[in-house]
Amino acid sequence: MRSKGGNMTQASSGGFYESNWLKIQWLQIVTQVVHVFVAVVLIGVPFVVRYVVIPHADDATTAEVVKGFYSVWPLIIAIVLFSSGLLNFLFANSGSGNSFIGSFLTPFGVTVLVKMSLLVVINVISISLGMNENFQADADMWLLVLMTIGLVALILGSTLHRGGIRLSKS
Repeated sequence: MRSKGGNMTQASSGGFYESNWLKIQWLQIVTQVVHVFVAVVLIGVPFVVRYVVIPHADDATTAEVVKGFYSVWPLIIAIVLFSSGLLNFLFANSGSGNSFIGSFLTPFGVTVLVKMSLLVVINVISISLGMNENFQADADMWLLVLMTIGLVALILGSTLHRGGIRLSKS
């Protein structure tokens, strides 16, 4: 049944569960957009630093540029990417019948664990670029490594979202 004003009530075809589902879908959309945006930043910053900023800086300032770019943003990116990824994982597993731990034992879950491991490696390298002079001295190589690992994570993520690795019951 419909109440005055056309709002759904509990008695009419699903009731207020439909409005709750709509809210969850909006949250899913927002977390997916945030996740993709932050992943693009994660891959894009090393590219911009390596191919745009460093060629226009002299040798004395290259280390300063790398240190400046990698002093704060890796931790912020890691927190946002991990949080949005975890929410996306929970949304993807809702209704699967898997337990939380069991959901990581599926091919989908293992792929997510690999992506999380790559995120840890990316952050260790990024933090090292911001703090370690040896990493800063060989910044070109480490930025290329960051871009490569980021692209691998992006490819894994696209297989998850395009259905190449299906969610199954553990």
